[in-house]
Amino acid sequence: MYSPQRLHPIAYLGSVIKGIKTMFFPAIIILFNMREELLSGSVNLWMILSGGGILLFIFILFTAFDILNKLRTRFWIEDDKFVYKDGVLTRNEKDLDIKRIQSIDFNEPFFHRLFGAVQLDVLTPGDGIKIDTIKKSQAAELRQAIYQAQENKEIEIGSASPWPRDEEDVQNETKKDFLTVKKMSFKELLLMAMTSGGLGVFAAIFFGILNVVGGEIIIENYLSYFESIIRSVVFAIVVASLIFVVIGYIIGTIIILIKNYDYTLKRRGDDLLVNYGLFSKKSKSVNINRVQNVIISDSIIRRLIGYYALSVSITSDSLESEQIDGKVKLLPFIKKKELYGILKDIFPNYNINVPERVVPLRSYRRYFQFSILFILIITGVLAYFFHGETFMFYIYIAALVILIAVIVSGIYSAKNVGYTIVNDEINVMTVSLFTRHHYAIKHDKIINTVYRRNPFLHRADLGHIEVSTAGGIGESSAEIKFIEKEDIERIWAYIERGKEHDENFTESHQTVENQSTD
Repeated sequence: MYSPQRLHPIAYLGSVIKGIKTMFFPAIIILFNMREELLSGSVNLWMILSGGGILLFIFILFTAFDILNKLRTRFWIEDDKFVYKDGVLTRNEKDLDIKRIQSIDFNEPFFHRLFGAVQLDVLTPGDGIKIDTIKKSQAAELRQAIYQAQENKEIEIGSASPWPRDEEDVQNETKKDFLTVKKMSFKELLLMAMTSGGLGVFAAIFFGILNVVGGEIIIENYLSYFESIIRSVVFAIVVASLIFVVIGYIIGTIIILIKNYDYTLKRRGDDLLVNYGLFSKKSKSVNINRVQNVIISDSIIRRLIGYYALSVSITSDSLESEQIDGKVKLLPFIKKKELYGILKDIFPNYNINVPERVVPLRSYRRYFQFSILFILIITGVLAYFFHGETFMFYIYIAALVILIAVIVSGIYSAKNVGYTIVNDEINVMTVSLFTRHHYAIKHDKIINTVYRRNPFLHRADLGHIEVSTAGGIGESSAEIKFIEKEDIERIWAYIERGKEHDENFTESHQTVENQSTD
């Protein structure tokens, strides 16, 4: 039996940092209650001591409890199981069958990398374990032991193969075993970052900061600066917004570039390994045999320059993992020709075929008609309450632009949605906001199929059908909307293939979900 292992000593320093973070919201509450005294300068010593005492008590309580929990944490391998114990007042124990483990992920924040430590996620289809901070050599050796067990090799125990071993020996063994499938060049990383919605990343961070420090004050000062330079208030707002967009796009692009720096996909037998990150380095592993579906995605911009993204879905019921949806991105940016070559090598049993477009012309309007109605209602309400106001002209312009974008997006979706069935596999294409997702799903991986319709769709002989596999703590689903009844019957017959006395499901007593939209 392997001896129980402790966490890395730096984990206890992490408890101190966590305790400091715990004081953040109590500090905001205390400062909020003292805002009048702070603004008037009437804060006395008693207020300072009482507020500081409350924060110190909270810090000591949470930090001490977390340190004690980490001191009592142990993990080891025993009888082909990975055992993890923690807890202070109540001892908790988790046992994971090594042969069922399907993902072993490393997370190396910058602070952890300074001390040779990593955070570890171990996931199975039914559960998962998140270990806060352990030695990198321990994590690498644990992953190696799991790979050996999954290949039906005996895990040697004793002095000939101690665990954990020296970090240098483990790293040399890992480097020898894994072969690089694809390493993204800096040019590819830069193109990926520039087409990954960097503005959205920046906007999320920016508005998050506004919520903390007080958005009204910053925005007022920001706009007043431009108003002092440009006489027209409207033009000043437009200029300020454009500068915000440009700066935000640049900063967001840099953030994405740093996050995905040195993105590498490696392979060892049936195990895939993904490494990426500059300051915070991440390492994710996926066993090919445990993949539930293969997903190829692209945006309209990336499609124009010939680049796609490759992801897979795995299963886990654990909320410990960051990837609770089960989706693991293997290659976030790769040329089409190179992508299909890698797919044939990694997934030779998959028939990756571009789905046939099946949405009839009479269904096109259904992809945008309710969005248009919603926009018209909102615009009408604004026009009613602000009739005659100068800014309504700009509202009408914005509404027109949005209407055009919604119609174009709807037509683009309708022209690209489809499916193809080849042998034991179905390929499904779904589209949303100019982004396509091509799902390749094996018949034996399908766990649920739902047919949706309402009276309007029933009268038009149209419907929606959703095909689901396991994914994360729930399902990974691909839904095809507004297609002919005959296509839905064909997909349903494929799902039910092999059962005796097949019936026409649309006329039977099968459970049907009605959808409220037409």
